[in-house]
Amino acid sequence: MPINSSSRENGDIVITSGDRLTIENAAEFSRIAREALTTAHVVTVEFEPDVAIDITGIQLICSACRSASAVGKVFTCRGSQPHSLAEIISSSGAERNVACKYNNDSSCFWFGGVP
Repeated sequence: MPINSSSRENGDIVITSGDRLTIENAAEFSRIAREALTTAHVVTVEFEPDVAIDITGIQLICSACRSASAVGKVFTCRGSQPHSLAEIISSSGAERNVACKYNNDSSCFWFGGVP
């Protein structure tokens, strides 16, 4: 399943992860996230349950969240965190349980904090 996005009636945009968020499709995810953040105040990612995520996926998520925060927008997720994301966060040492200075000093829920 490919990465795609859809608009909600309220103007929010939902990006569906597809089956891979890896180096092979990093450019596509980045393009979709950038386009979504130019038009919507809230951009939400929905992960496929068995999505494959590598370190590039973590970088894309962090970059999109940081870009959203810089312009007063929200980049968030809906549903449960996929196992592959939790695994790559843990194995790469990217766990964060403190406020993120790039996300308005909010807890980094992407990497182990609470929303």
